[in-house]
Formats: sequence, C-alpha cells, structure tokens
Amino acid sequence: MPDPEVRSQSTEITRTVRRLVFRQRYRVVMAAPFAWLIALPLSGALYVLPVHPAVAALIAAATAALPVRKSVQARRNTAVAVFGAAWLILASTAGPTGLVAQVGLVGWLVFALLHWRRYRRLPIPVLHLVDEQPVLVEQVDNKLDPKVEQILRRFNERLAAKGKVLEGTTLTTPQRIEAGYRAEIRAVPGEKETKDIMLAAGKVASAFQTSTQLAVLDPVPYRDNSRAMLTLLQGDTLATVRRFEEIQPRIGKDGRAHIGYFYDLEPAHWAFFTKSGGMRHGIIVGDSEAGKSRSVETLISLAHLSEKIAMVLLDPQGGSMPDWNGNTHRCALGEDECMSELELWHWVMRRRVRHLASVPWVDEDGDERRGKTHLVPGDPDTGGMTGIFFVLEEAPELLRHDVHGKRAVGMLASGAKTWRKGGGGIVLVAQDPNMTELGGSVTLRAQLRKNACALRTQTPGAAYQMGLPHDPSLLPATFQDGTLTQGLAYLNGIDRRAALMRWLYTEKPKHVARTPAAGRIDELTMGWIEEFIDAKKSGREPRAVRQAAEGSRSTPGDVKAVIIDVLADAEGLALEIGQSAWAYPS
Repeated sequence: MPDPEVRSQSTEITRTVRRLVFRQRYRVVMAAPFAWLIALPLSGALYVLPVHPAVAALIAAATAALPVRKSVQARRNTAVAVFGAAWLILASTAGPTGLVAQVGLVGWLVFALLHWRRYRRLPIPVLHLVDEQPVLVEQVDNKLDPKVEQILRRFNERLAAKGKVLEGTTLTTPQRIEAGYRAEIRAVPGEKETKDIMLAAGKVASAFQTSTQLAVLDPVPYRDNSRAMLTLLQGDTLATVRRFEEIQPRIGKDGRAHIGYFYDLEPAHWAFFTKSGGMRHGIIVGDSEAGKSRSVETLISLAHLSEKIAMVLLDPQGGSMPDWNGNTHRCALGEDECMSELELWHWVMRRRVRHLASVPWVDEDGDERRGKTHLVPGDPDTGGMTGIFFVLEEAPELLRHDVHGKRAVGMLASGAKTWRKGGGGIVLVAQDPNMTELGGSVTLRAQLRKNACALRTQTPGAAYQMGLPHDPSLLPATFQDGTLTQGLAYLNGIDRRAALMRWLYTEKPKHVARTPAAGRIDELTMGWIEEFIDAKKSGREPRAVRQAAEGSRSTPGDVKAVIIDVLADAEGLALEIGQSAWAYPS
C-alpha cells in the first residue's frame, strides 16, 4: 500500500500539472491569430498542384467553408473568416507572392491587433479542485461579445476583487437569454453559501449600476449551496400587462396551469392538483392595491373553465369578488354564511374520504385493489369525481371573528391536512401571512405553502413565513415607466423556483364569470350536500360519518384523520394540541 506522504505529494503534483495545463489553454487565446498563418503554406500547396486553377479555387473554397459557416452561425469573427477565405481562394490561383502576399500580411496584422486589443485585459480564471477532479469555475470563450466582456470585467473589478463583497467568487461566462444575460456566481465550497451571495443583492445591483429588480439573484435550480444565479435584465420585462384572454391558459392533465411570467419571461404555473398527491393548497398575500383580488380572479377563471374542478367561493367581507358572487358552483357571503358553508364541506369532505377508502380499482399490473389514498380529479376509478377548489377571500375576517374564528381555524387546519385526500384544495387570501392574520395556527400556514404567492406586503417578514428568498415588502409600487406593479409577486410552487413573477389578468372578469362552468359537482357529492342541508333544516345534526366498511383494514393515516376531525369538531385549540401530539409522539 503506498505511503500516505508519497500519495499526498503525488496528488499535489497532479494538481499543479492540471493547473498549469489549464492556464496554458487559457493563454492560447492570445496566440489564436497565428493560426491564420497556416493559410500561407496551404495556398502555396494548392497553387503548385498540377490541376486547373478553377479546381484549385474550388478546393480552397471547400477548405474555408467550415470555418466561415461556424463564424456566421456564431455571429462572431465573421469578417476574419470571410477575408481569410477570399485570400486563400485568390492565393491558390494567383500564387501567394507579390501584391497577394502583401494584402494577406496587412489583413493578418489588422485582425490580430483587433483580437489582442479585445482580449488583453481578460482576467485569468480560478481553478478549484474537489476530490482530485478539476472544476473549471470560469472558462474563457474567444468569441465573447463586448457586452459579455463588460459584465465579466465589472464583476471581477467591483465584486470579486480582494476586499469586495464577493471576494473569491467567480462568474461563469454570461449566456444570452430572451430577457438579458444569465450566469452563475460560484463561491469556493466551504467558504461562502448561497445565502451569503443572496445577501449581496444590493451591492451586485450597484456594481452593474441598475436596480435589484433588474439585477436578480436566485438559488441555482440544482442542489449546490455554494452557487447562485445572476440574471441581468435589459429592461422591466414585467412592466407589460399580459392578458388572460390573449394566452387562454387552461388547467392541464397534470393539474398545472399557466398563471403568469417570471422576470426572465419563463412561464409561471399554479398546481391545482398533482397525480401523486391530489389537490394542492395555496396562500396568496398582498397589501391593498397590490393586485391580490385580480390574481385570485385568474385562479377562479381557470377553475371555472376546467371540466375537472368545481368552484366554491367564501367571501366573509361580501364584496371582494363582485363579478363572481353567485357565478361559482357554490358561494357564501358574510361571516355567518361562510361558517355554515365551511361546516357543510367539512362534513362532506369526510364522507368523500371514507368513500374513497373503499373504492375498488385495478392497478397497472392487473391486480385488484381497494381504496384510494387521494383523489385525482376526473379519475375514472372514482366515477370521474371532481376536485373542489375552495377560495377564502379576506380570510382574517372569518379566522379572527369573535364568534366563529376559533372553530373556523380548527376546521380549516383540519381541512388543510385531510381534505386533499377527498379532493379538496384550499386557497387562503390575506394581507399578511403572520400568525395574527391566520388565527394563530402554525399548522394552517404550513399546510398552505405548496403554492405560496406574496405580492407587495405592508410589513417585512413574509419571506421567512412563506419560504421565499426575497422580502415582498421591498417590491416597488411602480415600474420605471410609472405604471403600477399590480400583480408583481414572488411565487414559490410547482416550478421549483422562488422568483419574481407577474400574474396574467383577465381583461373583463365578468365575461368569464357569465359563461357556464365547464365542470360540475359530481352526483355523489351533491347527494351528501343535500343530506347535510336536509338534516340542518329538520333541526338535527347530520349523522356521523361511517367508519370503513367491515373487513377493511384501517391505516395509521385513517386513524390520524379521524382523531384530527374529532379535535376540529371540539375547538381550534384542541386541534393544535392534537397536532402537537402527532408531531412529537411520546
């Protein structure tokens, strides 16, 4: 077995050799113009060939075709390639002597000086070696355009130099995207984290003499906590209002729907449901005039136009969504009506869960199964049961109500944990995600963060409370052109990125609301609704939900759901105690 000291020395030698090779590859960029001199002996060889001059010209043209095509496709060094090709064709027929040789030499000197002037100040990149494998933190591209060169120079001089805020970091070669330029900021592993880079957002914007809305820092899409993504936008990409009617989005087969655009003009999505987990909950927060209600209208419009979704609107304030009042499958206005509707659905959803627990079906292997863990809207095994999409507008009006508040919080916290199994998705709308606004329920807020959207808020802290990397209280009220930023928000959800986006808005919500809903509440659910209403009208409580059919086996999840339901029927405080017991079992 090799001696550890010898092995360590060998590793160090290997690293040194790799570093030298890497730096030599970099310096080849400065020697690139000399490669053109190969045209001199090549033209001479073509000239002395015992063939007709036209044939020699064709051979020269074929030889130069590839570099010319690559230059044209890359839109770089085109003039050099065209000049070299023309000279090679001329020299292969007239000979590389006299005036022809002089023209070639002058052309070479001109283009060589331009090349050296362009690349003479490029910084030498840093090489990090991890586990004996070299990772090139910055690669030099001899086809950099002036804008890319300027970005690299400013980053290295103003941010990564010694004593600067991002000292020791490097920037990969910026790539052109539709909205501007994008590159990765890479720190030395173990020295800085992604959050350290993100905290320097203001200094980064200052270095590029722009705003934090146009110099955007985000975590990288893959799991590397030593890197961050830098996007330099060429303008306010989200200042343009994009209309729902122009794009005509719909809820797809996978449960996702296009709801807006991220700052880099990539589409932003909301997950109404997923095949692996059923209906998904969400929360939308934002200050007055931030565009909160208009954003909710987009979600309601998508649900209204879907055959697999039925819409339930709960509006304790009564006037938040005038275009949709009475135009959804079910609608409750005012605190008392909202509480009654919530009680109805809390009972109905438990009936749906119990029904799904005994549904017979056949899996992809042809095996007969019994019971579904959750409902995927439109599942033929369940008779095409629809998903129920609940929107609670101005949620604090109900959750902080003197009479109904505690019970409403308990039911919604229970619903956030169990309604998903029965095909119920909840979206809460509030001005802030703090505990006071949500009736003091940590569980409720945590369960709603599958789709988390924060428009401009009044007080800081929403970033931490909603799992966002940026503070929505810092969002501007207007764009640079003076137009309002309504619908501008940070979204964290199915797209696996927490980034700045802007919602699609319906130009005339009433036009969508007045069209017949594409979906409906399925007959089985309608029967349970009527059963509940009849029981209330007769002055009695609806009968208790039956347990699983005889002979079927309960799972720990079923037992937990039953206990949570019982606690929810007691009071919100009991629910919180019960959830704590499940979170920390003795």
